[in-house]
Amino acid sequence: MRQVNRLLRRSRANLRRPPRPRWIAPLRRFAILALALAALSGTTYLMVEAGLTAAAYDTLRGKLRSAEDRLGLRVRDILTQGRERTPRRELQRTLASYEGQYILTVDLQAVRERLERLPWVRRATVKRLLPSTLLVRLEEHRPTALWRGPEGLRLIGRDGETIPVEDLRPFRDLPLLYGAEAPARVPDLRRLLAGEPELARRVTGAALVGARRWDVFIDGRTTVRLPETAAERAWRLLAREQRRNRILDRAIDAIDLRSPGWIVLRPNRQILRQPGRKAA
Repeated sequence: MRQVNRLLRRSRANLRRPPRPRWIAPLRRFAILALALAALSGTTYLMVEAGLTAAAYDTLRGKLRSAEDRLGLRVRDILTQGRERTPRRELQRTLASYEGQYILTVDLQAVRERLERLPWVRRATVKRLLPSTLLVRLEEHRPTALWRGPEGLRLIGRDGETIPVEDLRPFRDLPLLYGAEAPARVPDLRRLLAGEPELARRVTGAALVGARRWDVFIDGRTTVRLPETAAERAWRLLAREQRRNRILDRAIDAIDLRSPGWIVLRPNRQILRQPGRKAA
């Protein structure tokens, strides 16, 4: 009777025992592999010291790789996140050589550098997901403007970086920048324009004058001359006048905001020269 009671207590204890966490099995496999690698390193040292043949080393290494195969530690899957503009085939071609490699020997730095040589990839990170997956995260360039530089048109990203793409036709509606140092000042220009979003949507280009200040082109026909200092204040002043008096909807070639608190207008000369016509 005591033996039966003892068996019943053991059965209840087993029923109350929580299930093993799922991470234990992969951890155990990884520990076995780590011990095997350590054993290989130590064995290699002893073999070199003892002057044993390379054939014996190759045999041992082959057995280790066989053990890695049984544990499934080869790259079977490559997951990518963040891809929008990078062509899928180009990405697959870049990563294809890593499929089937032993995952612990994949050079993650080399993978990252190869990815960042792709035209649209600004930054990449690569991680191992044991036992058999590489996780690739891409941060792509975000085109912001076209820049007319000494070598022709170039596509510029949000931080002023040049995006090395050849076909610029899909981006012909982006604002056009002028000035040798204009790309480096793109972040400043973006912050300036973002202060008045409705006005910013009408910007078709900008020129960095003397590497000091901006001339901004509105609707492809009106030049807005901003001051070197307090450009944000002048931009807000223009937005306020547009809301009140629709100043940008008039026949005006240029608006000069370089004098604090003043707005100097230059009407369209062609309209002024037309007989019987007055500037709006």
